[in-house]
Amino acid sequence: MPRWQLWLPPALEKPRVRVYVAGHVVSVLGNWLQQVALSWLVYRLTGSAFLLGLTGFLLNISYLLFGGLAGSLSDRLPRLQFLIVIDLVLASLAAVLAALVFSGVTDVLPYLVVAALTGVANGFEMPVRQSLFKDIVEDKHLLSSAIAVSAMVFNVGRMIGPAIAGVVLLFFSEGWCFAANALSYGAIIVALLLMKLPIDARISHPARAKVRFSESFAVVSKFPSVRYLLPTVVALGLFATPYVHLMPSIVATFFDGKSSTVGLLIGSAGLGALAAATYLSMQPGHTQQLRLVSIAPMFVGLATVAFAISRSVVLSMLVLAILGAAMMLASNTTNALLQQSAPDEWRGRVIGLYAMAFAGTAPIGNLIAGALAERIGLFATLIINGCIVIAAGKIARYRLHNHPEAMRQLMRSLRS
Repeated sequence: MPRWQLWLPPALEKPRVRVYVAGHVVSVLGNWLQQVALSWLVYRLTGSAFLLGLTGFLLNISYLLFGGLAGSLSDRLPRLQFLIVIDLVLASLAAVLAALVFSGVTDVLPYLVVAALTGVANGFEMPVRQSLFKDIVEDKHLLSSAIAVSAMVFNVGRMIGPAIAGVVLLFFSEGWCFAANALSYGAIIVALLLMKLPIDARISHPARAKVRFSESFAVVSKFPSVRYLLPTVVALGLFATPYVHLMPSIVATFFDGKSSTVGLLIGSAGLGALAAATYLSMQPGHTQQLRLVSIAPMFVGLATVAFAISRSVVLSMLVLAILGAAMMLASNTTNALLQQSAPDEWRGRVIGLYAMAFAGTAPIGNLIAGALAERIGLFATLIINGCIVIAAGKIARYRLHNHPEAMRQLMRSLRS
């Protein structure tokens, strides 16, 4: 093996993964350009913090509303073609946003409508795309590394994309960010076609449609990975993610109120998440997964409590780096375990449940945390949220370690 390959995640040894990552990088950067530009546009047109929050809600609530349906459809329809159609829809919606800006439309309603439609399409895109990972990576034991590589791309995009958007918005209009995002979908579509995925990813299977949608989740809930791991993911989505939404208020209340401090704190969490994703991507197998998934949620809760207590920016940056890393370890490891342990014909529905449990609950968690902070204050809200996550992690660890048959089933599925 060439020396340079020793420094790469094992999943990148696979040509398909390298092609996918190349297209995904471009698409992720385009998505961040659009997210920043859309938020900026809505606030510029209205000056309303409520409408800004509503925009974020519309973009994310669809994971909860449609994640299960998306997963079910990805088990019934040709996954590759389905994903390409969704990407074409997302590209068209980005082009509509660009056209609205270039046409001088100042009424915010059309932008909110397109944001809602984009949220619906994204609610389908993530479960379908992730259901293809096993076909892309070709080797089940490299699935965890491939999922972590995708997380690395997302976090690098989260750090670089907003900066690029800021430069574009400084010299041009939001429409150019939307146009760039529309074009960026071409990269991932070309990558999907160039990978030449196996026949299983390109055709539907009658076996996938034997169980009706209404009965699917009764079957999926019996899988040990779903029964013992997903409840903790729900707790993370509801009670661990709201600190990002509350950050401007936290900085104004506990620190100096500067936007630069908001950036430093959120950036620290992003760096921690990137470091954890890099670590996971370098793991060739599954030996650490069950241990990580049982302890990482408790570190998330402890870091949330520590952040509530800290009044030092430097200490808070360190705590948030730990929080971001622990969140990445908990969510990505759970995702990998779900995908590795689920039978192929149920893979989409399991991933759909994961999308509902994590990304889908986050908007609800933001609303709960915001309402709670208004009544009892930010300090108490963060303490309560952290303690709930710690309790959820402890309960999950207790349940998993006191059901040896579930542990054996998970280990068998990972080794097979």
